[in-house]
Amino acid sequence: MARKKYCLLATASSGDIDARVLQPFPPGPDLEVWLGTSPRTRKVAQLRADPRATLVYQDDSKSACVVLVGRVELVEDLAERRRRFMPTWWAFYPDGPEGEDYVLLRFTPQRIEVWDASRRITPEPFGLRSARLVHRDGVWSEA
Repeated sequence: MARKKYCLLATASSGDIDARVLQPFPPGPDLEVWLGTSPRTRKVAQLRADPRATLVYQDDSKSACVVLVGRVELVEDLAERRRRFMPTWWAFYPDGPEGEDYVLLRFTPQRIEVWDASRRITPEPFGLRSARLVHRDGVWSEA
């Protein structure tokens, strides 16, 4: 996750699933992931209605992927927005982190699925399922 420049964010929408590519910050110590976006986007409207979401990271060079299932919190705190603003984002947010068109998404995973051929994380039957961890009461454990 830390090496990947982009991830896929999936959200629920009136019975459908919408997905889009975003540039995340590297994951935090509890694997939380921060993302920036405009509060006027469809994804923000969907997350306000239903905070459940899925993040997907794919690494073709390692034959690996990680899927995180969890919840998203919208964070409008100015100090946090200043702290979490990438220089390349000025093109999308001309008023920068202080502008009204910038908000943060804080994704907190509740379940993680990993499949990684290079590290031999390939549970039996090979190729048909991934290793699963669930976060309960502050602890990650096998699902």
